[in-house]
Amino acid sequence: MIKKVSLWLLILAVCLTLSPAAASADGEPYALTVTVNGAPRAVRAYDGTYEGNIYLSLTDLAAALSGTEKQFRFERVVSSTEGEYFTVSMGQMPVLGSGAGGISGQTSVAVLNLFRNRLLVDGSERKYYTCNPQNGDLYMSLIDVQLMLDMTIERSGKALTAKPAQPFLPDAKALRDEGYFDNISSVYLADADSGEVLFLWNGYSALPAASLSKLLSYLVLKEAISAGEIHQSDMVRISEQAQALSRSADGIVPMEAGAYVPFQELVEAMLVASSNEAALALAEHLCGSEEAFVERMNARARELGLYSVVMYNCNGLPSYSDGNVPVKRQNLMSAADLYLLTQLIIQQYPEITEITSTTLAHFPDLNDYWTANSNPLIYNMEGVTGLKTGSTNKAGYCLVATMPVAAGDEAHNIVLVLLGAESADIRGQASEILMRYARSLYR
Repeated sequence: MIKKVSLWLLILAVCLTLSPAAASADGEPYALTVTVNGAPRAVRAYDGTYEGNIYLSLTDLAAALSGTEKQFRFERVVSSTEGEYFTVSMGQMPVLGSGAGGISGQTSVAVLNLFRNRLLVDGSERKYYTCNPQNGDLYMSLIDVQLMLDMTIERSGKALTAKPAQPFLPDAKALRDEGYFDNISSVYLADADSGEVLFLWNGYSALPAASLSKLLSYLVLKEAISAGEIHQSDMVRISEQAQALSRSADGIVPMEAGAYVPFQELVEAMLVASSNEAALALAEHLCGSEEAFVERMNARARELGLYSVVMYNCNGLPSYSDGNVPVKRQNLMSAADLYLLTQLIIQQYPEITEITSTTLAHFPDLNDYWTANSNPLIYNMEGVTGLKTGSTNKAGYCLVATMPVAAGDEAHNIVLVLLGAESADIRGQASEILMRYARSLYR
């Protein structure tokens, strides 16, 4: 029981560290008119920092949608073992007393902060950023409400029109024309089987890749196994350098110099926990030093024709050059080259998705460490199989996602590369919108 409580506290801590800058605003929430099947309903709303960045009360929205195809019950749960969390139960009547068609009588607050409050939809974990005013309610952004309920809500100024019977199928190209992707540096969305590009936004510029660099590390390691240089069953000795990195501000998984850790466990820590020290330990295991491994990464990129690639280290952390004026450098790669790299990996080593599709990972030989997958699409879209997230101050919030889709009798693997989102919530929203757009093309 104690271990279970500790695990949920750990997951909560991970979620909070992944939250973007607090989205707060002054003033009280206001009554927003939401027309549902021709009937106006009052729903409490809040503007997160800027006018038009609308967050809706889930308590009031549940009441407003009562009796429609998208009705749901929203509840707050307090558990002695799992703490506070919230549930959305689709198809169920809203909680009595929520004031159907009007605003519930709960106390409002002047400042709301954006976090990943734990949310279960029909029993499955979802990863949306929400505002919790500490009154049993949640406020969710207009975009995420449509994603979660798969329902279109049209907006005109301060008035909304909910269309419960109309699925949420955003057009990525129309959003591009409206400026939606101006807050994102680069997007490359394509079919890994046919090579067809489905959506492109500044896809060929070399940009900071952050922890997406670990995908190239993974490819080099897997090819070394195929060549017989190392083995999947190897035990990897942890160096003093890996221990030092694990204890630094960029450390993820605790490590002890001199310990031996299974190769596969380090690979999983590198991919799911984005462990910088795991990537370093694996690089040293193959090449003896990180410097030699990085040379091999860059050489392999050139062989593959990935000419935008410039690697300074094996994990994507910022690094500094020598000299009396050290230059801050970051690994570079274009979204197009990241797509080609991902295409090669999932075709040659499809077992990677068995690792990257897990929601919770355990590393018994690394101080019994547990971690939740940081990829929001794993939780929010059925069928997503990976692949990697990353972020630094310069790189912004990045993601490579994969998802198989069916088109008649054919199966296709969709690959999304998104670089430079200005916040984690924008990365989550934009990536889900793009994957929904891709899926709609095949349906």
